[in-house]
Amino acid sequence: MSAVLYSPLAQRLRETSSAMMRSQTSMRMLAPLPVGNADEQASSIGRIIDLPRIPDQRGNLTFVEAARHVPFDIKRVYYLYDVPGGASRGGHGHKALHQLIIAMAGSFDVILDDGADAEKFSLNRSYYGLYIPPMRWRELENFSSGAVCLVLASEVYEEDDYFRDYNEFLVAAAENAGSVK
Repeated sequence: MSAVLYSPLAQRLRETSSAMMRSQTSMRMLAPLPVGNADEQASSIGRIIDLPRIPDQRGNLTFVEAARHVPFDIKRVYYLYDVPGGASRGGHGHKALHQLIIAMAGSFDVILDDGADAEKFSLNRSYYGLYIPPMRWRELENFSSGAVCLVLASEVYEEDDYFRDYNEFLVAAAENAGSVK
């Protein structure tokens, strides 16, 4: 029997989920947005980008082009797979990195937090991508069997860009929000 560990963000979201569901202001599922100018499709925390689909009886095709479908140049691609049941991934934030997350197979949930609000996104279609701007803490959980999570990133791996401690992220997010106003 193994203990299930919960990150501070997941615990915070669980503690406040009933209030958020009642108010439906802090936690919502975004409808897919049409392909186009990503800057015109901004959401407070993250946004779903509807990627092009070419249906064909032999199998469907979806493609992603930098600067056309995502608001950044793609410098790194990686994917998560064989995630054990009950496991979560992520549990960090980025200072400057932009990402697009796509459920290539199966499904999983992504919880995003900007330091003030949190939103949960359920990804289960390979033609939807979740755009994550910088300064967002992310948790990936509820992976289905056989799920494959593809991540397109704006930069190569750089450890200095990471927030690994949630409390340090919250302090930086509050400072960032204060400098924006």
